[in-house]
Amino acid sequence: MSLNRTPLPTHPITRKPLINIATAVSLAGFIAVFGAFGGAALGITFVLWSVGLLVLGFRYGQKMLREVEADRALAVKAHAASMADRMLYAQRRGLEFEASSAEWAEGFGRVPQEVPERLTEEQRVRARHAAELVAEGVLRMRGDGLPVTVFDLEVINQNDVWELKKRCRYSRAAEASKYYLTVCVVTLPMRLPYVASAHLYRTEPDDTDRTTHPEFADLLLSRPGVREAALDRDWLWSVDGDRLICCAVTSRGLDIGQVEGLAGRAAAIADAFPWPELERFRAAAPDSRPRHTLWINTPDLLIDRDAPFGGLVQSWAEQEIDRTGLHALKDRSEWLDRKRPALAPSD
Repeated sequence: MSLNRTPLPTHPITRKPLINIATAVSLAGFIAVFGAFGGAALGITFVLWSVGLLVLGFRYGQKMLREVEADRALAVKAHAASMADRMLYAQRRGLEFEASSAEWAEGFGRVPQEVPERLTEEQRVRARHAAELVAEGVLRMRGDGLPVTVFDLEVINQNDVWELKKRCRYSRAAEASKYYLTVCVVTLPMRLPYVASAHLYRTEPDDTDRTTHPEFADLLLSRPGVREAALDRDWLWSVDGDRLICCAVTSRGLDIGQVEGLAGRAAAIADAFPWPELERFRAAAPDSRPRHTLWINTPDLLIDRDAPFGGLVQSWAEQEIDRTGLHALKDRSEWLDRKRPALAPSD
């Protein structure tokens, strides 16, 4: 059982050399029973042995589930403490702070929708999570002369749910699998086309999920300060309308120093934009509600950071739930070829 948010050990009997010893002992036992008592006794022994393994596996799975839930409870308390620290920081610095905001969650996974009871449990849980999602610990400040807003989103780790729902109901698995995205938004002086810094490592000519305007992307990502930020293998960000967006994933929330670092780096990227040259790319306001894509690097999930592709990343975006007409925030993982950035992103 391997979870992303709460790493858990495998059962001792599945590790070498114990698994080899257990296999040899079981085989020897089966041969001994067959030789002494015949085929009928062997069949009964095999059934009892199988039932014993199932019971052992079930009990171990429940033990691991309780450990995950205990870790989640501690994470909730730690996150509440980090939100209190953020509020005190705002008070000391004379900054604006909101404990929660539905408005700031719009476009970042909050979806105004009615959730009918006719859905499956999984569909209901995901749809209600999106309908009730709020931004937590909303902190407003300024960086390099630009407005910067930092907040947390409580999201469901789908990989963890996939593991846990084998051992309990989906609603219980989803609750135990929640963690946080700390989102940093720099409000830009003009609306611009969408581009993600991951566009610098594009491998397909039609990577529309990384930009809607290749010419704009090429110009922006060719500027030294911006390109340097895009080349940082531990750092992903995107521009969408009048927002520069970056985020970090955490199970318990970022401390104040980490929040300041996140906000400072994001504001520095926006400050490096060649603003006079970008005027011709000024975009109109969208007709529909915004739907931003969040990009995060996941170095803790990498087996080898020097592997050929060099970086596993996730992008979080609003997606439809099983053709129900309802939507929820969902992550998608992919590898970036970090060792071969394009000379120009659209090459």
